[in-house]
Amino acid sequence: MVRRWLLPTLSEILAKSESTSIEPFAGIDETPQQLHSIQKIRQGEQQWHSAVCALGYLLQTAPSNSDGLLLCAPVPLFEPGTYATAIFSPVHPGQPLLASATAVAMDVAVPPEIPLLPADPLQHERFCLVLTKQFGLVMSLGSAENPHFQFSFDPADVQLAWQSLRARVMLTATHQLAALDAMVDRLAPVVPDYQLVMRFSQILLQQLPTEPSPHHHVTPPVVAKPEKPIEATADVELLQALTHEIRTPLTTIRTLTRSLLRRKELEEQVIKRLESIDRECTDQINRMELIFQAIELAEGQTVDLTSMSVSHLLEQSLPLWQKQAERRQVNLAVAMPEQLPQVRSNPTILDRVLNGLVENFTRNLPPGSQIEVEVVPVGDRIKLQVRSIREEFDPAEGHCPHETKAVGQMLTFRPETGNLSLNLQVTKDLFQILGGKLVVKPNQQQGETMTIFLPMH
Repeated sequence: MVRRWLLPTLSEILAKSESTSIEPFAGIDETPQQLHSIQKIRQGEQQWHSAVCALGYLLQTAPSNSDGLLLCAPVPLFEPGTYATAIFSPVHPGQPLLASATAVAMDVAVPPEIPLLPADPLQHERFCLVLTKQFGLVMSLGSAENPHFQFSFDPADVQLAWQSLRARVMLTATHQLAALDAMVDRLAPVVPDYQLVMRFSQILLQQLPTEPSPHHHVTPPVVAKPEKPIEATADVELLQALTHEIRTPLTTIRTLTRSLLRRKELEEQVIKRLESIDRECTDQINRMELIFQAIELAEGQTVDLTSMSVSHLLEQSLPLWQKQAERRQVNLAVAMPEQLPQVRSNPTILDRVLNGLVENFTRNLPPGSQIEVEVVPVGDRIKLQVRSIREEFDPAEGHCPHETKAVGQMLTFRPETGNLSLNLQVTKDLFQILGGKLVVKPNQQQGETMTIFLPMH
């Protein structure tokens, strides 16, 4: 009987947290499936090396009297310097499991090796855990077969990563545990200064290439493009820079806010304020992610279409929609059968677009209004209808429908709320790329009906 490995890898820890990941850029106009995995590996490598460059900047600009600890795999990230380093590496055939106890001191110039058991999935993962007096950072690229770059400055994530690595040290290098424990106790994870996190993110993004290498033009094997593609405009570069500049500080603020929320001594009023900051940051980050996705598609990025469960997607999204409605005193009613056929679309982008549409619905309705969501099979398609029933408004109270203004060719802006969103035509094109169709019937006095058709698979 094969026993399941119980210790989590660092990529698994980050996947369960609110860590930051970097969306890969798209390739163009090639179709062999083997090249898709090559592209994914290449993108992961570029993201990892960009993060190492950003980390190197933070370490070089640290105070001269600072010390730190780097735990890496499978090789050291930097030349020997002022920071102690230990390397986690797999045990090679014939190699003794425990190293000689005469070489256990954490010598900065000669990084000690900590063996990993043959069954340990961590031996296939590239990662780095950094502890200094100014910050703690954990980042992981995952395995070579499934690279996915993630990083986090959250002290809770850093502590979980250390506990996972410490358990492995106990298994194969107990003689090094005392030295490591002493260093970690001296460099306990702290909430970093937000400017430090922002600088790391900015350097990381600056190091990433803006387009694929011309030597590797690849694309997913199953793709969809709109019959009438989204019109790419001259302001695309400006929008890309705008979304990056907005997402980076908001992600930093959200990370620091969630770190504070983990403290037990906070007053109830402080917790409510921090939770409000977290919600607003998350809403804005999600909106920027959707706009950035639309920009990439406007530039010709192709999309993977796959068989997916609408029921599963809605079960995950409905709690979020309910919270959005409650925050704005809007009632949400949902009607859908227990079982629905599979559809063919892209689950990640579809979820992002639907969340954005429902968020816009709730934000633009006066309190007391209602949103009705109905999902039913119709012929060879699934029909998802979202209908808003506007509460009777009094213009004197400011509850009249908000006017929108166009911003370039892709966005609309509501001056009364400050809400920036994709315009209707771009949203329709997004659903066309996703294999579906969007039909909107506006009625400013009574509400709006939005109907989405998705092809069954």
